[in-house]
Amino acid sequence: MKKAILLLTICALTVASYAQTATRPWGVGAGVAFTDFVNPINGQYLMFERYKGAANLNVSRYLGKSFDGRINFTYGSVFYPYDKGQLASNQSLPISKKGNMTYLPAELWDGSLNLVYKFANGYIFKENARFAPYLFTGIGASLINSIGTIGGAGTDNVNPNIPVGLGFNFKINDQWNAQIESQYKMALGDAHNYTQTAIRLGYNFGKGTPAPVQATVTPTEDATNANWCNYNWKVGVGPVFNSFQGPITGQNFMFDQYTTNLGVNITKYLSRFFDARLGLGFGNVYYPKETDAKTTYPTVNKFKTYYAPAQMLDMNLQAIFKTNNGSWLKENAIFAPYAFAGLGANWITSIGSWNSEGNDDINFNLSTGIGFNFRTSDRFALQIEGGRMFNVDNAYSYNQGAIRAQVALGKGNCNGAVSTSTPTEVSTVKDSDGDGINDLTDECPMVAGTAEFFGCPDSDQDGIGDSRDKCPFEKGDAANGGCPGVNPTPAPTEVTPVTPVTPATPTKKLVQSFEVFFANGTNYAPGQVETLQKIAQMLKNNPNYTVVIDGNTYKGGTKALSQLRAEKVAGTLKMKGVNVSNASTEGFGDSRPKYNNSKDNRAEIQIFE
Repeated sequence: MKKAILLLTICALTVASYAQTATRPWGVGAGVAFTDFVNPINGQYLMFERYKGAANLNVSRYLGKSFDGRINFTYGSVFYPYDKGQLASNQSLPISKKGNMTYLPAELWDGSLNLVYKFANGYIFKENARFAPYLFTGIGASLINSIGTIGGAGTDNVNPNIPVGLGFNFKINDQWNAQIESQYKMALGDAHNYTQTAIRLGYNFGKGTPAPVQATVTPTEDATNANWCNYNWKVGVGPVFNSFQGPITGQNFMFDQYTTNLGVNITKYLSRFFDARLGLGFGNVYYPKETDAKTTYPTVNKFKTYYAPAQMLDMNLQAIFKTNNGSWLKENAIFAPYAFAGLGANWITSIGSWNSEGNDDINFNLSTGIGFNFRTSDRFALQIEGGRMFNVDNAYSYNQGAIRAQVALGKGNCNGAVSTSTPTEVSTVKDSDGDGINDLTDECPMVAGTAEFFGCPDSDQDGIGDSRDKCPFEKGDAANGGCPGVNPTPAPTEVTPVTPVTPATPTKKLVQSFEVFFANGTNYAPGQVETLQKIAQMLKNNPNYTVVIDGNTYKGGTKALSQLRAEKVAGTLKMKGVNVSNASTEGFGDSRPKYNNSKDNRAEIQIFE
C-alpha cells in the first residue's frame, strides 16, 4: 500500500511536469546516485565507504531562459540508520541514544519534482555556455523498505522532504550533456535527513519555438527602475530552520539541533522603502519538554527539561525595510540587505513523538531579523535570512533561518509609474514617417522625405535636403552650405542722428504648454511622436510664435542628458518643417521633479506669442 501511494505521488508529479508549454526541447538523463544517511549516528556526511549506489533517472522541461522543470527518480540500496530499541517492522526516527543505533542495508524508493535555476540564462553566463552551474529545489518523498535484510522485514513510512542542491552541466554538443550534482534532502516528517549525489548522461530532444530576437537597450539612469522593483508581487519558497535551544543550553547557534520546515511566503511591493510579507511554514522541531509535567514553559527548571520531537505550524505578517530604495542602493541592485519585523504565531503539536501525544497551544511572538537579497535576473532572486522570534505569551522564544528562491510576478510599478523601457522587437522594419525609407537609414525618420534627400524634405526648395542644409528655411546654394550668398555692402548714406528711445520690453503671452516623455536616454516613450506632430502643426500655422524647451530627468539624471533631450525635441520639430532657429533649449537635470517617478524623464515645451 505504501509503495502504491509513493508511485501515485510520483505519477502525479510527472503529470505536473508535462503541463508546461514547450519552448525548447525536452531532456532525459540517466545515471547513478549515491545516498548517505551517516549523520544520525556519527554526525558526519560524505563518508564514501557508507555510500550505496542506485539507479537515477530524470525528465526535464525547458520553461524559460532561467528555469527548467524536472522530475527526478532514484531506486536502489542504502545503508539506513537502525534503532535497536524499535521493532524491525516499524522503524521511525530514533529518539534513543546513538549507542543503540547501527546501519543496516535497505531498499530506497525516491522521487521529487524540482524547479531548476540555470546560471546559463544570458544574465550570468551565455545560454549556450559549455560549463553551466545550476541550483534546484522542490518537493520530494522517499520510502525505505526491507530494512535489515534486502527483500526481508521492515518498512519505513512515506517520508516527504525538501531537496536543495547544486549541480554542474557540461555541454558535449547540442543534443548530449553530462551532469554532476549533489543535494541535501531535509525531512518534513518522521524521518532522517540525507544527502544524495548523482552523475548522469543527458540527451535533449523535441522541436521547440525559438524566442524572438530583441534589441539591446542602452543602460541609463532609467534602467535602475525598469525591472526588479517594477513587479508588485513576489513569491518565495524554500527551507526554514528552527531552533528552541535557548531554554536548556543557553546557546542559540548549535546547528545540530536545528530542524527543517517548508516555508512559503508572498511579498507585496508598498513603496521604495517598504514591502509587506505574509509567511507560512510547516515541519519538524525539537521542542522543550519537562520530564514530570505535561506543559513546558520557561519557568521550568532546565535540569528537568529535555528536547522532544514535535511538529510546528508557523505563520507571520512582517514589514520589510529595503536598503535598495533608490537613496542607499539602486532599486534593482544585485545585492541588497534588508531588515524585517512583525507579528507571528505558531502551533506546536505531537510533542514527544511525531503524530502522537501532546499539543501545545497557539503561541504569539514578535518576529525580527535581517536578510540578504541576491538578484540574479529581472524576475528571480535568492534570499538568505536569520531572525529571532520573541515570545509575547506563555511560550518560548526561538531562532529561525531561511534560504529561499523568490520569483517576481505581474507587471507592477515603481513609484506609481509603469516602466516603459521594455526592449522592442527588431524583426519588423520601422518607417515612422511613412516615406518608404527605413528609420535606420532615414536621416529624417520623423518627417516624410525622398530618397534623393536621404529621407528628408527640401523645405526651401534649393536642391539641398534639410538634414544637410545649414539654412533649411532660406534658399541658398551649395557653395554656402545651403545658405544665401553674402550681399554686397550698400553705399553709405547720410543719416541724421536722433536721440535713441528705449522701447518697453513687450510681455510674452503663453499660448499653450506641452510635455513629451522619454523611455530611456533620448528615446521617446510610446505615443510621444503624435504629440510632437501636433506641436509642429501649431508652430507651422503660427510662424510668429516662439518656443522654449526645457529638458528634465528623474532622480540621479544629469544635466547633460536633460540638455540632449531638449535638443532632441528641437531637432524633431525641425525635421517636421518647423523653423526652430529662435527656440530656446535648456537642461535642468533632476532639479525640477514634478512626478517623483520615471515620468520626470520629460521635456516641457512652452509656446509664446
